[in-house]
Amino acid sequence: MTITTALLMKSIVSIIALVVAYIVHKLIMKSIDKFMSTVGKELRAPKTLSLLLAFLIYGFAIAGILAVWDVNLTPYLTGLGISGVVLGLAFQEPLTNFLSGILVLVTRKVFEGEVVDIDGQTGVVDAIKMNHTHILTFDGKLVLIPNRKVWSGTVTKFWPGKYRRVDINVTVDYSTDMNFAIDVLKKVLDEEPFVVKDDSVNNVVLFNSFDNSGVTLSVRFWTERETYFDTINAVATRIKKTFEEFGIKIPYSIVEVKINNSEGRV
Repeated sequence: MTITTALLMKSIVSIIALVVAYIVHKLIMKSIDKFMSTVGKELRAPKTLSLLLAFLIYGFAIAGILAVWDVNLTPYLTGLGISGVVLGLAFQEPLTNFLSGILVLVTRKVFEGEVVDIDGQTGVVDAIKMNHTHILTFDGKLVLIPNRKVWSGTVTKFWPGKYRRVDINVTVDYSTDMNFAIDVLKKVLDEEPFVVKDDSVNNVVLFNSFDNSGVTLSVRFWTERETYFDTINAVATRIKKTFEEFGIKIPYSIVEVKINNSEGRV
């Protein structure tokens, strides 16, 4: 076998190894998705899982390719010398982020789909990459936070359960009986289907403050995370409609403008 033929065969084997790694990665992800669908559960952190599988599968593929090309890394590593120290310093930050990312994944300090606050950045965890955790903020920005900050910093998780609390302040006129207004608001919460009504949560109506225009009551209730905004609109609409039915007035500020026309001129 000539040298050209040997190089061609090694190149073909290398390409095949990469293609097989790609196919195996896709097949495993599809099998996992199919299995989760069969058991009726949703796959959590699919992007992170895909990244870990890709790192593992392609790692084996690259190791095989190096073996095919008879590449021995030992002489290269030994010959680095002082350059190895320089490279070590240069790669210290990426390596720290990589190892921190593994710890974040293993301990599940954060995972995809969570609403979190990390290092002052609030948003939804989109993916945990090798060096950065991707956060999608609520105004559409993509923020990349180094994994070392995620691992060593303080992480605040919003609504770790499936329910989220909503607070709505409602002001009623001073002429309205406060107990009657509280009963009406409780009736609204009982009749609204979006509001969660199980033993794990407590929906209440509380006194908030005496204001210039009326008495302010706080309506606190729980809803599922997926229907958060729909619930706010539904409850607000129902409160207004129910108040109108029972003749409860929501006061508003009135500004009186007096013109002093002492000289009788317009």
